[in-house]
Amino acid sequence: MSVLSPHAAERVERVVMQEMLAEGMARYESDPSSWYSADGLPYGFDVQPPDLEIDPEELQFVERASGMTIRCEVLLHIFVRDLAGRPALARMAEHVARRTEGWVFVEFDRPPSAGLLRYLAGAGRCIRVEDAVYLDAAAMTTWNAHRDFHVVK
Repeated sequence: MSVLSPHAAERVERVVMQEMLAEGMARYESDPSSWYSADGLPYGFDVQPPDLEIDPEELQFVERASGMTIRCEVLLHIFVRDLAGRPALARMAEHVARRTEGWVFVEFDRPPSAGLLRYLAGAGRCIRVEDAVYLDAAAMTTWNAHRDFHVVK
């Protein structure tokens, strides 16, 4: 999952590490970029410039909606295909977004319905980009609790 933030990378990285700890993860001593959940699932993250992988026009949509310049992107990873570990990614993305005024990029396994988009937008802010969305923290909270919740890896 990806979170865009208007804050400096160093600040956002500290928040990500705090959220990984809050999720019950432990840092792997031999590789500080690797983290493990209590049940042994491997996680990690990267902090990078927002324009490294995101189309400039798409980035402008988010900047206009937020009223701020996006300064970094956090990529949250789970390194296995275990579906049980994906909700932790979504919770961490929600919390990072909340603490850093960020936006979570959410891909869907099929195009989202107009009803789902209205539901998410009613809870917070939702920017549709093709068959994906950027959600602010409030909308991400709603997505995490939705009966159709899923994370596309």
